Amino acid sequence: MKGILAEPGKAPVIASLPDSLWAIENRLGTPCEMIVMPRTPAVLLVGRYDGPIQPASLLNRKYRGRQLYGPILCYGWKGNNIQPMNKDVQTEMLDRLKGTEVMSIISQNSNDVYYAYTRGRFWRWDESARVWKESHLLAQKFDKAKAAEKHLTPEAFLTSDEFIPMDDYELPEQMLTALRDAKPCKNAPIDPVEEESAPAASAGGSSVSTAGAMQDKPLTTVPDAMRPAFDYSGLTDQTVEDLHFAEDEYHHGKQMAERGLVHMGNAIAAAHDALCGTVVAQCDNGKFAKKEDTFRAWCVSIGITKDTAYRLLQVSALLNGSSPRQQKILKELSPTLLYAVAKPSAPAELVEQVKSGDITTNKQYQEALAQIKAEKERADAAETERDKLLGAQNRAAWAESHIQDVEAQRDAALADVQGLTEQNAKLQQSYHDADESRIAANLQRQKAEAERDRAEARAKDAENQLAGSRQVAEAAKLRGDKLKAENDALKKQPITTVVDKEEVERQAREMAAEMTADLRAQLEQAASGSEQDAHSSYDNVLLADRSFQNIGKMVVPSLRRLPPEQREQLTNMLVHTLGQIQGEVSRCL
Repeated sequence: MKGILAEPGKAPVIASLPDSLWAIENRLGTPCEMIVMPRTPAVLLVGRYDGPIQPASLLNRKYRGRQLYGPILCYGWKGNNIQPMNKDVQTEMLDRLKGTEVMSIISQNSNDVYYAYTRGRFWRWDESARVWKESHLLAQKFDKAKAAEKHLTPEAFLTSDEFIPMDDYELPEQMLTALRDAKPCKNAPIDPVEEESAPAASAGGSSVSTAGAMQDKPLTTVPDAMRPAFDYSGLTDQTVEDLHFAEDEYHHGKQMAERGLVHMGNAIAAAHDALCGTVVAQCDNGKFAKKEDTFRAWCVSIGITKDTAYRLLQVSALLNGSSPRQQKILKELSPTLLYAVAKPSAPAELVEQVKSGDITTNKQYQEALAQIKAEKERADAAETERDKLLGAQNRAAWAESHIQDVEAQRDAALADVQGLTEQNAKLQQSYHDADESRIAANLQRQKAEAERDRAEARAKDAENQLAGSRQVAEAAKLRGDKLKAENDALKKQPITTVVDKEEVERQAREMAAEMTADLRAQLEQAASGSEQDAHSSYDNVLLADRSFQNIGKMVVPSLRRLPPEQREQLTNMLVHTLGQIQGEVSRCL
């Protein structure tokens, strides 16, 4: 499976990685654990090293304050499973793993030459070129020392009595950056040569060398011929007197092998108090006030560099904070151990062990310091695990509470659903009833419209028939008038025959009946149509009354479920409509 392999002292590379737990732990040589990247689909598989002190040679990377030992296997991560990495994730993780590389250690020897061990190589700082160069001489010395002591590590070698381990705050950022960018030599020299300290710029602009330095004390001195004169002008008489006293004490202490370091520290502290008024607890990084510049210039004038001066100040502060018995023990220590324990970063418990005489060599001190660091890392790891556990417990408690809330919401939702289901059933029934009422009303309307059309047709026919009857009646009247005129004429004529009056009247009645028969039939048909319209209208009124009752049953519950504003508006509309209907109905009375 494609992934990234990062081994101690080597740059991370793309490689084929094992894809089973057994093969992974076999490759790591120890049980493994996972570190999932928070924002990248990747996971780190690292070995678990539970020993009290881990081999410095296995120190690989540092991730979020945690030191990782041994090989590091980086895989793609998706769905809680490892998977091959795509090219984008490979590029991102290569850069991130390069940025987590551990700078093992940087130390300084008695000649103020800086050495480092990182990426499996020894390095030397070239002050003139401001670069790190691979140190083959130191590598050879380490091989000789390791031949005598099989378990010796580069880190332990650079923290022995011959070297002074340096903290990051004691080193310029340029030096740390240059170490990350250091390039090894392509061709190693056949015979390693002795490495000399490069000239360094002094506070006053003069160069500083290591000639004449005390071999048993890591102090940097300035040759007498190169010492600049110190300007005492502008200082008070008392200050000048204090400085002269400090100069005498320093030179006196320098001549006393067994107590020179203490005397020089006290002298430098006296000068610093005179010029600055405070004791500096850390090495200078160019962050002090103008008074410190004056102090550093004075130090150069007597032949010491600023780094040495501030280390002596730390030693002086350590001695001043100790009891007479502790001071006696401290004065008998090697300069390397005394400088190490005087650092502000030195653990308080180790300082007390040194003051009590339990720790007498720098090797013992470094071993104890490494153990404390390992214990702190384990404590930090335990605290991290505890925080994870507490976080998991908190998340579980939150989840349980959330589940209860969700269950309550679910029950409320189910109740709402049940209520809504019942309401929906009622609405559907109301809609069904209303639908039936609407259909019935529509049928009644259609029937009424048909009856109306038929009544209108009948009325029109009746009018036509009435007009025809009038015409018939007029024609009969004309015929009657004609018969009357003829009858009157006959009366005036002489009677030649016997006339039967009853027969004449009978014939007249038959003729009138014959003429008015059609009219009577038409009138009877019109009367029959009016009676049918009355029955239909009666049925329509009864159907409308039932429809009003059904509509009322549907409208009233619906109005009650409406918001107050909508309820009032629709109620007023219905009351207005019903009032109009009531008015029309009342006028029919």
